[in-house]
Amino acid sequence: MRPPVNSVGETPGNTIDPSLVRTYRAWKGNNVFFLGGRFIFGPDVKSIITTVFLVVAPVAVFCAFVARKLIDDFPHHSGYSILILVILHTIFVLIALVLTSGRDPGIVPRNLYPPVQLPEDYDGSVSVNSEHNLPPHLPRFKEVVINGTTVKVKYCDTCMLYRPPRCSHCSVCDNCVMRFDHHCPWVGQCIGLVMAIN
Repeated sequence: MRPPVNSVGETPGNTIDPSLVRTYRAWKGNNVFFLGGRFIFGPDVKSIITTVFLVVAPVAVFCAFVARKLIDDFPHHSGYSILILVILHTIFVLIALVLTSGRDPGIVPRNLYPPVQLPEDYDGSVSVNSEHNLPPHLPRFKEVVINGTTVKVKYCDTCMLYRPPRCSHCSVCDNCVMRFDHHCPWVGQCIGLVMAIN
């Protein structure tokens, strides 16, 4: 007889199969996830509060002091169009800020099974007293041919993979990012591949 299965899909006393765990729950980088992994922010997501304040505060001052006087200066109260335009533009900027900060900048997933380069004479035995029988470390650089051009790629010890061309490791997020430019403190996210395409 099979043991009963609970609502989560696991049998009592058993642990959850690692292959069934959502990626964002087992994430090894420093990112922060919201809405079931739909938004991925950098570890400094709280900096967005400062950025939102720096956007909203001048707009509030403009609306309170300048736009209020412009409403009366234009005939037929057409000054309201200026106020509405400023508010709509600010809402657009805030939505773009959250979407930019909350999307994947081009993170290269970590390698769960790191590549192993064994010498031809390696017999698989490991000696505790001698380092002679241990497998050597992977070479720091490797040459690959891409579209007929030889490119030198670098091994990332943290992500355990050879980085694709134009990929760098962000020390803040602790991830390799395609076309990494910098980690933006105002957005709280890396500026990389996805940001460059849009």
